[in-house]
Amino acid sequence: MGINNLLKFMKPYVERVHIKKYAGRRVGIDAYSWLHKGAYSCSMELCLDLEGDKKYQFLKYFMHRINMLRHYEITPVVVFDGGNIPCKATTEDERNRRRKANRDMAMEKLKDGDANTASELFQRAVSVTPLMAHQLIQTLRSENIEFVVAPYEADAQLAYLAGLEAEEGGVVAVISEDSDLLAYGCPAIVFKMDRYGNGEEIMLNKVFDAVGHVPSFKNFDRELFTGMCVMAGCDFLPSVPGIGIAKAYNLVAKYRNLARVLSVLKFEKGKLMPEDYETAFKEAVAVFQHARVFKAAETPKTSSSRAFAVSK
Repeated sequence: MGINNLLKFMKPYVERVHIKKYAGRRVGIDAYSWLHKGAYSCSMELCLDLEGDKKYQFLKYFMHRINMLRHYEITPVVVFDGGNIPCKATTEDERNRRRKANRDMAMEKLKDGDANTASELFQRAVSVTPLMAHQLIQTLRSENIEFVVAPYEADAQLAYLAGLEAEEGGVVAVISEDSDLLAYGCPAIVFKMDRYGNGEEIMLNKVFDAVGHVPSFKNFDRELFTGMCVMAGCDFLPSVPGIGIAKAYNLVAKYRNLARVLSVLKFEKGKLMPEDYETAFKEAVAVFQHARVFKAAETPKTSSSRAFAVSK
């Protein structure tokens, strides 16, 4: 999920932070990020559709963190993924294939009496369903928590909201585990937030303005940064063999022009570079730059009919 190895590459720009930093302000929440993490604790129950309280542990996980934010007087704005974006179909198909394979292996281990291994495999097999998202939306509605179902990717909607002022319906930061938010240009993101509110913050303005950091993004703009992310491999386009985040950075930092970088890449990689890569690359960059989102004025509390449109 996200840009291959981007967060590790950006480690020099990570700052430890506690969520209370945002007291009295609005913060965006990547709904599926917390839903996925919450689902791990009840993965077997969800995969096998077993009845019982443990099946809904993911809701308790989610609301514990919502209540922690409210404890620090933070207003949470929860954003859900909406419709499937066509250019992500290959990635989603591969994820579904892996989940099915893990579920099949988990069932075999369960039959063999190896519950521990089965549990680990069920964690890899579990997926967040539209029903789970709808159950969470009903809970958020009952708790008067603001939420939005994005047209497509929640990351794009969150990045858009993070670019607005609070009086326009914006948020000051986003809590997520998805590095795609950096490629979308989200100004402030908190990753790896634990149950106590400790996390790791990356602020894009500090990334572009920092002096003395390695890697340096002093001569990057948003287009170059997004191009680097796409070249490293993302959900919309796999990388060319041999091109990871470090190589993508070096090429973009050296030539500072994406068209030139593509020409050099074609020369260096030859037959390893797919014939349609240049077109696919430009389309992937365009997805990050021109993603469809709802304007803040169009994002009141979502109706239950819209809630059923959630898919992942």
